[in-house]
Amino acid sequence: MNYKIIEVTNNRLLKEFIDLPYKLYKDDPNFVPFIKLYTKQTVKGKNNMLFSNGIHVTYILKDGKKTIGRLIAGIDSKTNKETDSKRGYITLFECINDEQAAFMLFDYAKTWLKEKGMDWIEGPISPSDGDDFRALLCKGFDSPPVLFDSYNPRFYLDLFEGYGFKKHREYHAFHFTADRFPSDRFVKVVEYSMKKYNFRIDTVNLKEIDREIEDIRKVLLKAVPKSWGDHFVIPSVEDIKKEANMLMKFLDPELVCIARKNETNEPIGFVVGTPDFNQVFAKMNGTLFPFGIFKLLYYRKKITRVRIFMQFVIPEFQGRAVNAAIFYNYMLNAERKGIIEAEGSTVGEENAQALRVLEAAGGDRYKTYRMYSINI
Repeated sequence: MNYKIIEVTNNRLLKEFIDLPYKLYKDDPNFVPFIKLYTKQTVKGKNNMLFSNGIHVTYILKDGKKTIGRLIAGIDSKTNKETDSKRGYITLFECINDEQAAFMLFDYAKTWLKEKGMDWIEGPISPSDGDDFRALLCKGFDSPPVLFDSYNPRFYLDLFEGYGFKKHREYHAFHFTADRFPSDRFVKVVEYSMKKYNFRIDTVNLKEIDREIEDIRKVLLKAVPKSWGDHFVIPSVEDIKKEANMLMKFLDPELVCIARKNETNEPIGFVVGTPDFNQVFAKMNGTLFPFGIFKLLYYRKKITRVRIFMQFVIPEFQGRAVNAAIFYNYMLNAERKGIIEAEGSTVGEENAQALRVLEAAGGDRYKTYRMYSINI
């Protein structure tokens, strides 16, 4: 063994960093190759809130001339300041099934972050501060991931835990099919609630995107529990715009819903979802050119699954079936577009209300993702 850490400082090394998972997972039938161009843009910081908030280091592990591992370690100075924390993070971990290799990647992150004054590490977190590449899959290895969900082999859990990482929190994903659509009783509750509390469900208007972003942030400011402060800082309008720009390639405006009071138009809740482009990416082998773009244009019309990845309701309307109403209307829109299944994800284990709503709506809790932490 001739293992050596090399920081990514040029395009050749960046290509090795990006190409690694396509080599490691080449025989895994459930692996969905994400578009390499998008991954490259993420690693280089384009539309990437996390990297703009502090410093980071990108590196690979080589055995001779062969790349066998990769990792990014960094500091989100903005979040650390707002949460009075000294947290470092790791992201985009990939490695062969070898403790020595994985531990070298972790050691390098720990040393680098300790030198910068950090006292604990969380990860893997999302490089875009969203759901993509966040946490490790720990339940549900028997099916491919939905768009932006993490996917990894089981042995990654052993590598993390063998090094000393402990569970920090878990997130859950729910699967829905047409035959598990909400019962008549669920529908009656929704209709009763919308009439009694005088609210409606709108789909997002892309011509008024600035207003829609403002309304989404208004809901977040009221709806995010203070207890989430250690791991969820409410993004600024500019941060939401960056995220929206990244998602715009995948969004369908009829699959983003905002609940508003009828009389005042005040936003009281929202849900954001997108067609599952992983159904298309699975056929593209990570490339857009020369033929991938034609596959993208052709197969995007045949997507039959959606991913619902963010839903919030302001406190004064919680317990009034607003969550249920947004979800139900969303599913009706999806059904009209030929969607036959959906995933609601990912929901933190501490969000008991959302977990109950998704189960009441007929969801099967079929995947779980684990975030880890370790003291330095």
